[in-house]
Amino acid sequence: MTAVTVREARPARPRLLAVRIVWIEARHSAFVWAIPLLAVLFIYDPLRTASEYPALWTLRASVVLNKFWPVCVPFAAGFSAWAGSRESRRDLDDLLGSTARPAWTRQLCSLAGTLAWVLATFAAGVVVLYVRTAQAATWGGPPIWPVAAGAVALTAICALAFTLGALFPGRFTAPIVAVGISMLVLVMFSRAVSQGGVSVAALSPDGIVPANDQGVFYPVAPDVSVVQVMFFAGCALGAAGLLGLSPRTGGAGWRGPLESAGGARLRAAAAVIFAAGIALAVAGFGLAATARASSVTGGIEVPALHDPASDRLIRYTPVCADASAGFQVCVHPAFKGYLSQAVNSLGPVIAELSGLPGVPVRAAQIPGPALPSIVQQVNGNGVVSGSPPVFEFTMDAITLMPDAAQFRDGFRQDIVHTVIVGSVGQMAASGAFQPDTGTPAQQAIEDGLLKAIGSQQYPVCGPYALRCTQQPQVTVAAARFAALPAATRHAWLAANLAALKAGRITPARIP
Repeated sequence: MTAVTVREARPARPRLLAVRIVWIEARHSAFVWAIPLLAVLFIYDPLRTASEYPALWTLRASVVLNKFWPVCVPFAAGFSAWAGSRESRRDLDDLLGSTARPAWTRQLCSLAGTLAWVLATFAAGVVVLYVRTAQAATWGGPPIWPVAAGAVALTAICALAFTLGALFPGRFTAPIVAVGISMLVLVMFSRAVSQGGVSVAALSPDGIVPANDQGVFYPVAPDVSVVQVMFFAGCALGAAGLLGLSPRTGGAGWRGPLESAGGARLRAAAAVIFAAGIALAVAGFGLAATARASSVTGGIEVPALHDPASDRLIRYTPVCADASAGFQVCVHPAFKGYLSQAVNSLGPVIAELSGLPGVPVRAAQIPGPALPSIVQQVNGNGVVSGSPPVFEFTMDAITLMPDAAQFRDGFRQDIVHTVIVGSVGQMAASGAFQPDTGTPAQQAIEDGLLKAIGSQQYPVCGPYALRCTQQPQVTVAAARFAALPAATRHAWLAANLAALKAGRITPARIP
């Protein structure tokens, strides 16, 4: 006979057992079938949108929350709710009620299996987007806080959806939860856009697209991301605690016949987690209510969390090039790809106006918030100020311009209008902006100069007018002036600019 040695089986460690259960749940998660569709949606919208933005870290990284995160939300909610309702949907309550492990532990492992795929998919999209951006960006580095906020928000959505699926099991629970949470996300996004991301609208990860130069001149304050992490972490903990407390879901040993199934100890733990989650979510909500727009950086800040270091300019060495003899154009290194475009835009207009009073001696890029608000009402590009005069401009409008012509014309219009007319306008007592279009003669000279260098006329009707028709006498005089040789135009301006700005020239006197 052959002797058989029987080895006593060692009990598995609780932690290793939990890992094994999570691994089994992840292997059998239905969310895997949604990954190919999410990949197609990611390529079609978020990745394509990011590639159309300038190669700036903060701007392109905003696609993670503005485009990719909302795409993940309905899938994360729907499949989590489906996993949460699985036991009751398949009538396994009585069979699983006799197991030695607490129902709460089993359900959290099931939640973790779906959540692992959700976060892995989200992380894969972020990695692809950041690698593409790193290949093109010339300044800064990848923002981490928005990614953390998006991951925690997805965790909260999965936990809430799973709990709703466990509490209200059924075949239609998953689609109803997916649609309901998606509608809630849309409402939060609508508030974020209408309120500019301030107040409680700051809780929405899916918010407004930042300005082009945000995070370039000043650091991006993590205030809003910290508040979002607090709020959504609280929601996730609250949902997990509720799952452990509810007798409907089996709770933390509520139905377990064995002492090892949980009992009072796990019920107390679930209660503590639930209370801590509610407190954290309330604290995050309260902090979000104090969010406000920063007048320095143009971002959103939360006073209780704000670090004054975020309001200090980041040191940099500008990149410069000559647009014409003695006229330099300087931009931030992050925008050096647009330097040649700025030079080509400013060169012809400076050559046309060189030597006249008020013509800028150089051009320099400044942060968007530093541009006076009254200037932003017209072209939003730049202003001539200082002594000697300098054309200070921003790159905030790049993404709003479908072609280089609008980028070029905005710069040229700003300089010509400053030299010929002066003021861009004023704010009325009602708060409405009233552009200063100048006299008919000033408009004719302005339009004639712009036409001579191949640009559109100055928007005399304001930026929000649906139709804008120039006076016939102005159009005729502008065409006449544009047809003159460049030297003749320059000589006439040198002799008559003072009288033109004083309003003593009529369109009929324009050669």
